[in-house]
Amino acid sequence: MNKFLKYFPVISFFAWMNYILQAQPFPCGTVVTQEQKDYEEALADSVNQIIELNRTFHLAVFIVKDNNGQSNVDPVALDEAIEQVNLAFERIRATFSLYSLTYIDNYNFDEIHLGTNEQDMTTQYVVRNMINIYFVSGLFNDENQEICGCTYFPVENRDVIFIHKDCLDGTFLTEQFGHFFNLYHTHETIFGEELAQRINCTTAGDRCCDTPADPVLTQKVSPDCEYVGNYRDPSGTYYYTTTANYMSFSPLHCRCYFSDGQYLRMINCMLLAKKHLW
Repeated sequence: MNKFLKYFPVISFFAWMNYILQAQPFPCGTVVTQEQKDYEEALADSVNQIIELNRTFHLAVFIVKDNNGQSNVDPVALDEAIEQVNLAFERIRATFSLYSLTYIDNYNFDEIHLGTNEQDMTTQYVVRNMINIYFVSGLFNDENQEICGCTYFPVENRDVIFIHKDCLDGTFLTEQFGHFFNLYHTHETIFGEELAQRINCTTAGDRCCDTPADPVLTQKVSPDCEYVGNYRDPSGTYYYTTTANYMSFSPLHCRCYFSDGQYLRMINCMLLAKKHLW
């Protein structure tokens, strides 16, 4: 037997394990509330075609130090992540600029439990009319599950994004900006489950008809970004999806685009719900 073929299964196993270990450590924690659902169903867009906004949004970044006084965030990595966000929004000429970088010495805020202590921090440390981003070493949802990050949809009127320090990544930050500007995960089901043939795409799923329905891509994508699932929608049709959309649960290195429909949703949000930001 060829030596390479003999050891190929072992090599493949360790390559896959290395891929798993390098994957996003925790899931996205942004969730759609009933209030956001009601807001969405009453939403009226102001534009129906992609335009260039030529608009800059300013970022107030807060990094909480740990109990040893260490920030554990590389400023260079932060700059690179913001630059990656800017590349993702270049199509609509929306730019994100770091306005301020503040270190929070109170290490009690280095672990945030949503619904418990996050409002204490965001009340004490905030810049009005800007996008406030908080980096912490521990981030937990209201079910005490550790998450990579989260933000609030427009209905909640909170210009806040939380990021776990272990999840500082331009692609993941881009996803959170997508949520911030009214985008849903491509597998969202609160409006109903989108069918693979997209016949209900205007009212179900992520409500963008140019993003294929997907069955939640976690552990259904190979290291080379191929969809490897064999799943069917409620009608029995196999999913035929993409692994490249920023708002999917595809591995971060696979994600690289927003659809036209997603850009249009974000433009409308920027012009309406987020018009107060500068």
